[in-house]
Amino acid sequence: MAIPLSGTPVILDIGSAYTKIGFAGEPGPRFIFPTITGTEKYKAVMVDVSARNIYVGNDAAKMRGVLKIKRPIERGAIMDWNDFYEILNYCFYSLLRIPDVSQYPVLYTEPPFLQKETKEYVARVLFETHRVKSLIMVPTPILSMFSVGLTSGLIIESGDGITWICPIINGQIVDQSVQKLTLGGTDVNQYLKNLLMREGIHIESSAVDEIIKDMKEKNCYFVLDPKNPPKKDERFSIAMPDGSTISIPHYIFHEAPEVLFQPNLVGYPISNVPQAIITSLQGIDKYYWSELLSHVVISGGNLSYSGFEERLRIELKKLLPQLGKIPKPKRQSPKTKEKAKLKSIEGSKKKQDNCPHCGVLLDLSDEKELCPNCGGRIVLPELSININTSSKKAPVIDGKLLCPHCGKEITDIDSLFCPYCGKNVESPDLEEISKKVIDEPPPAKEFAGFYESSEEILKFFVPDNLQYAIFSGATILGTLPSFQRLFITHEQFLSNSDLLYKDISEIF
Repeated sequence: MAIPLSGTPVILDIGSAYTKIGFAGEPGPRFIFPTITGTEKYKAVMVDVSARNIYVGNDAAKMRGVLKIKRPIERGAIMDWNDFYEILNYCFYSLLRIPDVSQYPVLYTEPPFLQKETKEYVARVLFETHRVKSLIMVPTPILSMFSVGLTSGLIIESGDGITWICPIINGQIVDQSVQKLTLGGTDVNQYLKNLLMREGIHIESSAVDEIIKDMKEKNCYFVLDPKNPPKKDERFSIAMPDGSTISIPHYIFHEAPEVLFQPNLVGYPISNVPQAIITSLQGIDKYYWSELLSHVVISGGNLSYSGFEERLRIELKKLLPQLGKIPKPKRQSPKTKEKAKLKSIEGSKKKQDNCPHCGVLLDLSDEKELCPNCGGRIVLPELSININTSSKKAPVIDGKLLCPHCGKEITDIDSLFCPYCGKNVESPDLEEISKKVIDEPPPAKEFAGFYESSEEILKFFVPDNLQYAIFSGATILGTLPSFQRLFITHEQFLSNSDLLYKDISEIF
């Protein structure tokens, strides 16, 4: 695949579970690989066999049986900087194969509230080691929101290690209301493993974690009522890499993701996703609640299980009464239109001018109308409209509005003057309202300034592919010329590192 022209931003979305890389403007990531590294378990004993010191991504996954597998990023935090450096090399030189990285800017996705030291160190690595042209680091919730074309909303983003509840208003994250839950795909994997062991199913393989993850992604789903789940007695057969098959009860697949709504299943004394949404809204002015709840964005591969949106809607309906009445957005009253009044403007008279026929310069001080050279007319006749004169009311005869001056029919009742004779016309008087109508007006309708039920307000926005939502928002944002002006160069970073914290809301 050809490399785009220089100046096209490179998208780096390095997550805890998977890394997605590509270029701005493309429909999807060019390469996706697990964020893992591997080193040899045993020293090489064969002669003339060259082995690498470290394996990254798909190369490590293929040889995991003879490698020690490590995850450099856990729950959004970089745990091993040497392995992280190897992942960057793998992205630029092994996969994208960019001949000159210094000709390409980089859009790096970051989790919210990334520590200042970590953020600046990542920037120094990209600038000083890989020599990128320019850089911008954008929080992932903003990219998730932009993937569905919104600038304000309540983002629910769940990855392999962290779930974020992030309200965004006009492109700005409301910091004091962001909720961070240590719940993610890792916890679902662990609970699924526990459920299998409870049934006496033990998977003996060096790739047990990958087998369970694949099992989860293909089979898990949410039920709408966990207390009354659908009764399915049949067991599910899954083939193992060694050719054997295991039989798994069907109920395990809807109990495993229940961790997101019941964290106590894995021993976490924290709020679940719906409770965290309510807590987040309570930290914001209530007049923003309607806008946020009507723009709920779901993002992240850990929320791609079937039935999550419907289950979340049901759980939120139970908790929304805790907020009290949710005000509707204020409607602006329409401005009254007033008829424009014509005013006469007297222009200054010219003393000299050229004849429009022969071009001879003439003296107009004596107010001559004809050119003495060619006899052509110099002054054009003007239509005089009597604006300031008193106007007459137009009579209505047989339902027709007639001009009081020339007697011709006027079709435009709002006209200030007759289109035929040009004289002022007043509209006829309105019929006098009877005293009965004034004394007995119709009962006034009470304006409901609050939502009566959650059905009116809750609205979800779900990207086409939840796992690629962050990358999709980045590739769209990276194509905007107004956004590309926010990238900073190495010289700008050295002179003022605070430029790395630019507010991108100005482009919205």
